[in-house]
Amino acid sequence: DWMTYTKCGKMLRSRVAAMAAGAVVRSRPLAGRMQLGSRSISTKSKEEEVQAATHALLKSVPGDWMTYTKYCDENITCFEPEAVGYIAKGLPFHKFYFDLFGGKPPAVSPNTSLCDVDVRILAGGKSAVMVYTRLVQKVDADGNPVTVKSNETRVFELQGENEAKTWVCVHFHRTPL
Repeated sequence: DWMTYTKCGKMLRSRVAAMAAGAVVRSRPLAGRMQLGSRSISTKSKEEEVQAATHALLKSVPGDWMTYTKYCDENITCFEPEAVGYIAKGLPFHKFYFDLFGGKPPAVSPNTSLCDVDVRILAGGKSAVMVYTRLVQKVDADGNPVTVKSNETRVFELQGENEAKTWVCVHFHRTPL
């Protein structure tokens, strides 16, 4: 898979230390599906749903505008280097970059890793914040491999009705490192 999720080593060390001190440490439920009679019930946590939406959104850049618009609100706001210090508002700002690349993925697909991922569900499960460090391994214009690092924060809102609910990014902030 083109994207890997890396857990922070210090989080694991702190959980082990807490257990050693006698604390009860809560584990997240396993992702997947559970069969009850003839019905199948999803056990995917909201945190995992937000991570999956982020995965699909990042994978869509820069070649799949339709997928990008599925996971981004039409009035999305962002702070990112391309906005040169201003808040960019709305999808047209991002469409320019998709059009610039002609909707074609690069010849060599980049490899993206999200490190130190943390997801917090807010507002009774209707919104979420996801923070992470993003590493992108790619090939530059001269054919040399490069790694680009940035810290990112994404704010999601659960939009839609009933079974058609989707986690949609309403704001993000990307800071290159």
